Amino acid sequence: MAPFTRISLSCLTALLLAGAAQAANQALPANPVLDTLSPQQHQAQLTQLRQQARQAVSFEQARRAPPVGRASVSLQPMFSAQAGSWPFEPFVNNGLFRAIAGYQAHHPQAVVLLGGSITLAQLEATLGDARILKRYKDGYLLSYPLMIGSDAGLQLEGTSLYLYSYSGTALINQGWLGLNQSTLESVAGDKAGNTDRAWRPFVVAWAGSHTQVIGSTLNRLGYNANLSRGLTTALSAQQAAGTRPATLLIEGSRFSELSTAVELQHSQATIANSQFERAQQYAVDARDSQLDLHGNQLRGIDNNSGVRLRGQTRALIEDNLILGAAKAAIEISDQRGAVLVAGNSIGASRGNGIQLRNLAPTPAAPLLIDDNLLASSQGSAVDASEVGALALVGNRIGNTPEYAVSLRNAAPLPGPLLISGNRLGQVGKAVVRVEGIRDVEIGGNRFDGKALLQNLLIGDLLPFQGQVLEATVAQGRMVRVRLTR
Repeated sequence: MAPFTRISLSCLTALLLAGAAQAANQALPANPVLDTLSPQQHQAQLTQLRQQARQAVSFEQARRAPPVGRASVSLQPMFSAQAGSWPFEPFVNNGLFRAIAGYQAHHPQAVVLLGGSITLAQLEATLGDARILKRYKDGYLLSYPLMIGSDAGLQLEGTSLYLYSYSGTALINQGWLGLNQSTLESVAGDKAGNTDRAWRPFVVAWAGSHTQVIGSTLNRLGYNANLSRGLTTALSAQQAAGTRPATLLIEGSRFSELSTAVELQHSQATIANSQFERAQQYAVDARDSQLDLHGNQLRGIDNNSGVRLRGQTRALIEDNLILGAAKAAIEISDQRGAVLVAGNSIGASRGNGIQLRNLAPTPAAPLLIDDNLLASSQGSAVDASEVGALALVGNRIGNTPEYAVSLRNAAPLPGPLLISGNRLGQVGKAVVRVEGIRDVEIGGNRFDGKALLQNLLIGDLLPFQGQVLEATVAQGRMVRVRLTR
């Protein structure tokens, strides 16, 4: 990206004249109020905002040791609508049972672990049946579904577990699942599948469970069906609403070719220093969860966004590299909870860089986009609609055919929209478009615009673009624009 430069006074004069000419044909928003903030006031505001955002998204990640003692191992029938069958019920119609029927000649059975922990070597020795679990390559091949009971744990230490696709294999965790320096991946084999659509093994961890993936690799898991997209955490309709969240810890690991690498529901998750490659739907998809996503690389998402946040979700998305998403690098939709997006490098999105839809942040749950690099999206760098408040601080944004920042609300929302200390430019349309927000605070930004050919500010700010730019660019002040209509 070419360096940004502060707009010159000659360019500013041209822009003021151009803006005035265009504003003559615009309806001036009723009773606009423009005032300024002192540098001290603004700096205090920024400090408070950053502290509030950081505090609102912070949490202490729950960690849990594996259950003590040796787990018991049994084969139990899988029912779809009986007492105690709820861990299996969501998968009755998604292909799992049909895949199992092609391999097991009797009523579908699962390996069930209860009352302690077990390793793969111990599990293989206990089962003593190669049709269920056998040594394979550098580890073991599992051909039955495996359920970890709420008081049980499965430990993978320095090994590989291959999940046979043809036989309907899946890991269902109600207790404790840990991968340490291990690999988990599907194996298709040479037999045609027995399902009416593509089907691959998956991992689901129900509320109350703990899953950790440390220095490990997950390959070719999941397909595009409910709770089966890869590594999923969820609250079952058969579990009490007050069931403690599923907890997930991922560190220094690699996820490749999953449908959705990590799908979170009713969860608390920390995902750090890991790599996500060639996800089909999303790399990380979080709903009604707490999420700390930092230091990761997300590359190549085939159909949707790199990261999606929804529902009652609080999230810190920090110091990640997100490249090549089919939709947006980060998508936040219909979400109610604090979000801090800080220090990320975002590029080559085939949609928008950051996409925001139907959000109502509050001082207690702010939405802060701080110190990110957003470049080379095919849409706008930041595209927002029906967003009640937003802070864009200290970002470098450019090289997009649309807008650097676009916020459009169908009906006016209170705000504030804060655009401070950013470097904005190299865009195909106007640099900042604002429509339908009553309180806009802007200043300290550096623009790279094309005088006479391009407005820096359009929408509700166009009629007094000249006043705003004179105060913020020429005089270096912070301006608050209050639209009272």
